[in-house]
Amino acid sequence: MRVLSGVLATVVLVTGCATQSYKIPASELQRLANTAPEERGLHVRVQQELGESEVGPPQPVTAETQIVFFPQINVYGPYERRRYYATNSTWGSNGSGGGSVRASGGGRGGFGSFKGGAGDGKGAAIAILAAAAVALVAVAAVEGSRFDGYAQLHPMHPVYLTGKDGGQVVMPLAWIDPQTAQWADHAIVRRTEGPWNQLERAPLDREGWNYAMFGGIGTFQSADGRKDNGTATTIQLGYFPRHEFGIVGSIFFGWRQNIVDETLFESRYTLELQGYPIHTGPLQVGGYLGGGGAYRFEDGIPGGNAGSTALIGGGMIQLDINTRLALTARLGLTRAHDERMTDAMFGLAVY
Repeated sequence: MRVLSGVLATVVLVTGCATQSYKIPASELQRLANTAPEERGLHVRVQQELGESEVGPPQPVTAETQIVFFPQINVYGPYERRRYYATNSTWGSNGSGGGSVRASGGGRGGFGSFKGGAGDGKGAAIAILAAAAVALVAVAAVEGSRFDGYAQLHPMHPVYLTGKDGGQVVMPLAWIDPQTAQWADHAIVRRTEGPWNQLERAPLDREGWNYAMFGGIGTFQSADGRKDNGTATTIQLGYFPRHEFGIVGSIFFGWRQNIVDETLFESRYTLELQGYPIHTGPLQVGGYLGGGGAYRFEDGIPGGNAGSTALIGGGMIQLDINTRLALTARLGLTRAHDERMTDAMFGLAVY
């Protein structure tokens, strides 16, 4: 346990907390480009990177740096104007922080059967769950420590832009025009290169990859017809193309003792579509629907091993912790093995 704690602490320090590089998304660049230059630094959306970005030599500014408004005369087109800004501008605190352009080429289951029976299946599942829990703690520690929200910057804070064509250019925040923002794929800013006032975190943002674990109770029917509650667990990995919905793969493990005090073990491997249409502050309500395969192994009672398709569905409630973490409750219904099963689980989702 001490080794695990040390590894997790190292992960957090090396990846999340020590990083001074922050990403500005393309949508935020486009919004800022349509804001008055002297007001652009008041409320900027920034996302802390996992590692330091190699974007060129530092070009720091200070609170006393004068705001310079560059003429918005488009003589050569957006690309030539960006090149002119980068090669002829000086705005840093030492008066010689000229930018640079670097052009780069190019554009852009297995657990379905346990030979040893239900008892061995349960043992293997516990080992898998333990490994998955360690991974969840590590991922949650990193993502929870990263700042994803808003910061106040100096209008002349250097912004390192990367274009959709792979080209790179650096210019002050106040100089970004709509054409340059449209060209850019994203931008990087360093908190060490100017005044930096960290403001509030952004609300929960699901867009991107998702990892989650849940535990609770579920109903399982024995081969002798008796139905009773037992342990229910789920591991999930998925992707949300938009904040409101995503596609998630699930591994379900459940077990209980049967009438002869032997193990009944249930496993399911499904793909589900999740959606969260209701948002009320930090509380969000949605549901899921999907399907896959289900496998059951039961010791001590003849006829207890079976496999079938599985149809799943249910409701979900999430409570935001921060931009990347959410406490999640699931109430589900499953149709498999010609029977109906229910489950109620609670856990943590990381985005």
